Amino acid sequence: MPETKDSAFRRLLKSLSYKSRTKKFALLRKVFPARPEDLVLDVGASGETFLQYTLEDVYPFPDRIVAGGYEPGEILAARQHYPQARYALFDGCSLPFPDQSFDLVFSNAVIEHILGPGRQERFAQEIMRVGKSWFVTTPNFWYPFESHHHLPFFQFLPLPVQMQYNRLLGTHIPKGTVQELALLSGRRLQALFPTGRIAKVRVTFWPETLVAYYLHPTHAGGA
Repeated sequence: MPETKDSAFRRLLKSLSYKSRTKKFALLRKVFPARPEDLVLDVGASGETFLQYTLEDVYPFPDRIVAGGYEPGEILAARQHYPQARYALFDGCSLPFPDQSFDLVFSNAVIEHILGPGRQERFAQEIMRVGKSWFVTTPNFWYPFESHHHLPFFQFLPLPVQMQYNRLLGTHIPKGTVQELALLSGRRLQALFPTGRIAKVRVTFWPETLVAYYLHPTHAGGA
């Protein structure tokens, strides 16, 4: 049977996603050279959404990772696939850890799902509170292709139009529905993490991903 346009499109998206994550993890290795004594917190661990694309696949000392989030199913799946890490159930806006208790806090594509007045600010503050260093990634609001719904220019439209758009052309999110998101621009991400640097990760014609990162002065060798 010949390959359908939809399956070819999904294969292309999967390839671009893999290349993007490869670049993100290369940046992480450059910014934060891993040491066996470092304790790492993964905020937003997944054994379903990010399987074979996540920190636990690439970090050289997985037994030094504490991974977690607020969805029990994701945590249970992550534990099954990545048993060397330790796991905790928590709200990223109220992390149950002391100040500066982790050498690195890592969070991949989570902050855009944090909704409600002041909650993204609280999420960022908690990451900076418990982490000496941190590395936070999110899709770029200004990239014209919205990566959750797999539709161009989706995020720039009002909600009723988004629903109609997805009903007519959507293939990923159930038709006629919208996944609520709070996508960030580089300026917004910098405001949330004022002491960090903002990197732009690009595999196509425009940066698809933004990264806010900070390396603690005691961690020598990073960029």
